[in-house]
Amino acid sequence: MRYRVEHATAYRYSQPVFIEPHVIKLRPRSDTGQELITHTLTLRPEPAGVADGIDAENNPFHLAWFDGLAESFEITSSFVVQTLKTNPFDSFLLSGEQFPLQFSDPENRVLVPFLDREDFSRPADTQLVAALGDEAMQAGEGNILGFLTALNQFLFERIEKIIRLDSGIQSLSETLESGRGACRDTALVFIAVCRRAGIPARYVSGCQEGDPRTPEGELHAWAEVYLPGFGWKGFDPTHGLAVADRHIAYAASAVPENTAPVTGTFRGTRAHAQMDHAVRIESLKT
Repeated sequence: MRYRVEHATAYRYSQPVFIEPHVIKLRPRSDTGQELITHTLTLRPEPAGVADGIDAENNPFHLAWFDGLAESFEITSSFVVQTLKTNPFDSFLLSGEQFPLQFSDPENRVLVPFLDREDFSRPADTQLVAALGDEAMQAGEGNILGFLTALNQFLFERIEKIIRLDSGIQSLSETLESGRGACRDTALVFIAVCRRAGIPARYVSGCQEGDPRTPEGELHAWAEVYLPGFGWKGFDPTHGLAVADRHIAYAASAVPENTAPVTGTFRGTRAHAQMDHAVRIESLKT
């Protein structure tokens, strides 16, 4: 699929402020799952400078810095991208289909951050994650892909999608006990259950087509797991989908905060900001 996307973010300040340097991660990555055709980043006010880079986990970013005072800050990322993965199950597991999932020694060394469970160590979280993992393991009959498919489906059926405008991710227990969460909350539950089962998992930010008749979209989040033979493979528990050619990834990280589309602050006495954002996705004929 080929898409034209415009991702706009606008900050309005209660009084003129000085905009500190900002890191912007709104440029889609290019890999075996998607190819970036064109990309334009427009910033208002005009920055004093912009630098491009690759972060510690190979995500592209822009660093922008500014002079003078501003009453607003607008960021527009416009791009055309070709998604390539029409069949999400186009490979096989090199280490065998049954648990435990096994890795080569070089893989073990680099996958450590994606198996870390320290952030999921609260007793209430641990108990609920263990129960859900055991249920998915039973449903998958010890089969790794069966486990992932069952977990994806369980979360899709049990967690009602809500829009949360506040920042951050709610606790795993709050998501599971309330049965409600934003896409980022549901993705984190999926990641926690996978890591407990010994499957490396990471958080992904991006956008997803949704209803092709409706151009309005939104920032989206899902999970990727590392499977020998597949590499990083996406699952979207908010929609109950294995990620294929209707998702567009911006950034992925072992730590969700590292995928934030915009990171930065401003200086202004007693000033506050209001943020608005909009995503428009248009499917193009290839």
